[in-house]
Amino acid sequence: MAGSFVLFAAYLVIPPAGIFSGLLAPFPAAYCRFRYGRPTAVIVIFGATAAMSALFGVAAGIFYLVQCGLIALMMSELLLRGFSATRSIVWTTAANLVLLSGAIVFFTMSSGQSVHLLAVAEIQKSVAQAIAIYEKSGIKGDELVALKQAMSSAADLVIRLYPALVTISLIAMAGCNLALLRRFAAGFSQTLTIGLFRDYRNPDVLVWGLIAAGFAQLAADPVITTPALNVLAILVVLYFLQGLAVLYTVIARQNIAGVLRVGLHIMLVLQPYLAALIATLGIFDLWGDFRTPRKQENL
Repeated sequence: MAGSFVLFAAYLVIPPAGIFSGLLAPFPAAYCRFRYGRPTAVIVIFGATAAMSALFGVAAGIFYLVQCGLIALMMSELLLRGFSATRSIVWTTAANLVLLSGAIVFFTMSSGQSVHLLAVAEIQKSVAQAIAIYEKSGIKGDELVALKQAMSSAADLVIRLYPALVTISLIAMAGCNLALLRRFAAGFSQTLTIGLFRDYRNPDVLVWGLIAAGFAQLAADPVITTPALNVLAILVVLYFLQGLAVLYTVIARQNIAGVLRVGLHIMLVLQPYLAALIATLGIFDLWGDFRTPRKQENL
């Protein structure tokens, strides 16, 4: 209970560094579900929710319950019922989005405030704070003007993409906790059907959604382009994961797989544009099937 509370509290108090701790906040409850049973996991979740509400307000407690509580309990139950890792993440993320949407509707109706306008105001506030920091650091003149324009464009993009960013963060949270559960699965009495990440593959039909969302960007109406842009962002992330799985498969066949994997992670941190190449690799894996070993034919 204390561990889950601290991880999520760090997420609220020290952004953006707390994002990493927020991703792992559901794990203590999920671990307790497998190690000690459902009642213990429920006690952990509601205890952490009560502590969150007492220290940060009821809204923070509800936020923890909706986001972390659902992931910890639902994903664990799906895994125990024999669902695959991918299906567990998909259903958990979908349920989380439905519950989050319901909470947003309830908040809007009860308070009369628009969540969208609040999100836009928060994004613009963050941009203004960042610009103020750069001004204090000594940036002036044309450099400051160019910086303001770039950050304003980035803010406009985030405002259009924040539904996709929320969805991607939920997928990342479920995936990170699933990876931790797999690491500790040997100590559980139940057998989990969690495969290897390098076997991950998107359904073939998903590429048509990617193509449709891409062509939808040619439309002039934001009513069409904005939802399509969000769909496009989510699908690109899914194909990035498939491309990463392809690279993991290739690396696993090498003698120094551990060193190569660490090098890949470092390169992704130092060169974020590498992610675009990996996503492209994931898309073309649909036709190239790069993970299947090629048999050498004797001529």
